[in-house]
Amino acid sequence: MSKHQPAKKKFGQHFLYDQKVIRRILAVADLRKNDRVLEIGPGRGHLTRSLSESGVIVTAIEIDDKLISDSLRELGEKINVNIVHGDALNLPNSKMFDTEGSYKLVANLPYNVGSRILRNIVCGSNPPDVSVVMLQREVSRNLTSSDGKMGILGAVIGAFATITQIFLVKPSSFRPPPKVMSSVIKLEAIRPSKVPVSRFPLYFDFVVKGFSSPRKQIHNSLSGGLVASSDRVKGTLLRCDIDPERRPQTLSVNEWVDLFDTACAEGYIEEFPSDK
Repeated sequence: MSKHQPAKKKFGQHFLYDQKVIRRILAVADLRKNDRVLEIGPGRGHLTRSLSESGVIVTAIEIDDKLISDSLRELGEKINVNIVHGDALNLPNSKMFDTEGSYKLVANLPYNVGSRILRNIVCGSNPPDVSVVMLQREVSRNLTSSDGKMGILGAVIGAFATITQIFLVKPSSFRPPPKVMSSVIKLEAIRPSKVPVSRFPLYFDFVVKGFSSPRKQIHNSLSGGLVASSDRVKGTLLRCDIDPERRPQTLSVNEWVDLFDTACAEGYIEEFPSDK
């Protein structure tokens, strides 16, 4: 039974076992001996074992206590592996992982909460230098603006890290296989970030409001989200050299950041932190 702990749908579990994919992930992460690595959702430990064998120091956070006592028990006894029982959604504001100092994030993120976990960590007070993670392909597509269809996640995380799509992964690489393709992406921290970490909640809320009606032109979507007149918002957009008739998903990260700074300066956002 120990090697056949079933996947649990409530945790979004799809266990990666394809060694070719795992080797490619490790190569992209460019790991060095004694690197500190954070892994989220080790599952049955296939990626964890390969990380351990590469000589890095691994902290793997797993929410499923059955897996910790079963499939991951042997790995947890290794000197360079620390298996922690906890909910990674509580990162980085917890004691599950010491985020002080340099580290890398390498993980096959749970499908149901992967984007939230990634956002919390990469936009946190001390983000990983490099993140190499697996997400659903559709989620990863929305992280970039290369096709003019960037989503909220891309506009937000792009202010804190550069994002590169690396390769696709077929469902057959997992057990049980998901119904969709997956994608491995690489994120490299921007230091300093384009938006101060202290202002992240306000920036995130601003972008969400900007996408309140993504099929509408940006002046309509943003005026609806901010509860401001369309004419006023049009003026703000023009001062940022943004055509008011564009759609929200066509704006670049830099345009979102510039628009956010201008909106704050023009009084759209209340209780804006005075520190810069």
